[in-house]
Amino acid sequence: MARASKNFLLCARPSIYHRTVPEAMSQADAAVDHETVYRLLYEERWTELLDLVHRHRDAVAENALLSHAVDVFEETFFERLPEEDPAAMLPKLEKLFLLHAGGYHALRDDHFEAAVEHLVSLHADRPQSAVGYARHCPENAVCADVLQRHDLRRPVKHSMDDRIRLDETHAEAGVDRTKSLFRSRQEEAFFMAVREVFASYFAYPNVALSSLLDFERLKDDLTAAERQYFFRGMVDCVVFDQQDGYRPCYFFELDSPHHDTDPRREKDAMKDRVLALAGRTLYRIRVKDRRVGRKEFARLLKEIVR
Repeated sequence: MARASKNFLLCARPSIYHRTVPEAMSQADAAVDHETVYRLLYEERWTELLDLVHRHRDAVAENALLSHAVDVFEETFFERLPEEDPAAMLPKLEKLFLLHAGGYHALRDDHFEAAVEHLVSLHADRPQSAVGYARHCPENAVCADVLQRHDLRRPVKHSMDDRIRLDETHAEAGVDRTKSLFRSRQEEAFFMAVREVFASYFAYPNVALSSLLDFERLKDDLTAAERQYFFRGMVDCVVFDQQDGYRPCYFFELDSPHHDTDPRREKDAMKDRVLALAGRTLYRIRVKDRRVGRKEFARLLKEIVR
């Protein structure tokens, strides 16, 4: 529909011009009609039209005249898109994209691709946002270029492609900057002993306090310092009972001479108190003989759980 379509709309639907737009919109809030859509379309009030489509999704789907009016709006919007100021169109395009993604109004395939392409271009200074849009139309030339330059993800083909999407990140070749989960051989030996003794449970090392305890039920009993520590503190090893909703049941700390410094003593005291207030016992283990290993740890743990 070209710019001259305004004259067509004006002649074809004279009845709607007996009302002002606010009057039309107030009536639309109660029961939207296709005349309201054409009125807003004539005045190029894109934002109001998008809001209308969002508010009246069911009415648009059930009313053929209204649905056709919205289709005319869509056609006009994308015909005019290249002529409009990009900055002014950005919020409207984003809203139109969300309406499509949320199932409020399904755009025609070519219109959806045009919307995505414009959004990618308009987010050129924010690569991650551009990538987020570009993933919806990876075959489009503009999107493909952005994905090639900025997207670390690559789709992986598999037997359930129609049901599950799988991506992998592109890793730097020949580089390995990982490290062990354990900070010492003693920690590893202790964890292996925990797995041996609690064979029918799940054990995990270095678990965040915030993953173990309910902050909302604790916060009123914590000091300001303890509240801050709550989201930084870790427990060396935790045993979970899968038969009880994977709740933590045993908590262990493997202390070393590093815990003898004043800052560590202060943090350890906060950890002790937080767990005590949560109704959980924390076992602190301090090795006195360097020859202690997995065997001795397992023996100790068996005595604890008797």
